[in-house]
Amino acid sequence: MELGRRCPRSEPDKKMSSMKLIPALVLSLMAASTFALDSIGTVTARLEGADLSWQVLTTDDGAAMVQVNTIGPLTMMDTHAMGDGNVYIGLVFQDEPSIDATPVGITIDISPEGAAGPVWTSAGASVAPTLSIEKLNLDGAGRIEAGFEAMLCHSGSPAKCETVVGRIDTDLGLP
Repeated sequence: MELGRRCPRSEPDKKMSSMKLIPALVLSLMAASTFALDSIGTVTARLEGADLSWQVLTTDDGAAMVQVNTIGPLTMMDTHAMGDGNVYIGLVFQDEPSIDATPVGITIDISPEGAAGPVWTSAGASVAPTLSIEKLNLDGAGRIEAGFEAMLCHSGSPAKCETVVGRIDTDLGLP
């Protein structure tokens, strides 16, 4: 055989390479259908003069980007959403959450550039976030509709803070 000259593939080699392609194609199609995402709600806010919007998602198997957990007398609601970067809203209620209950803890983190970018966070801000709940239902799939206001500070420059006003309007994706 001469250098630089390829040997032609035999028929069995051609069949084997196309057979290797078929399982890869099937697996990619299965993965695409397994991870189909549907929006169950939105979070919106205005930061640095820009209106931002995120989708709260759920998968076909019912897993949602909202978690509601009760540990002893505390109920925690963690909401993650994607869109104009990422947003996280964590609420902690003493006893049973209700429309009249004020959360004992609120954390709001906004990453307009996604996970790799800077975070605007309420942690350590001079003013605690507030939440105005208009609807909160833990029956069935559950739902929360609320407005929030928070002083968020830039992770890369903690002295750079801004008041952010936003809204949560989502199902909770409860089983």
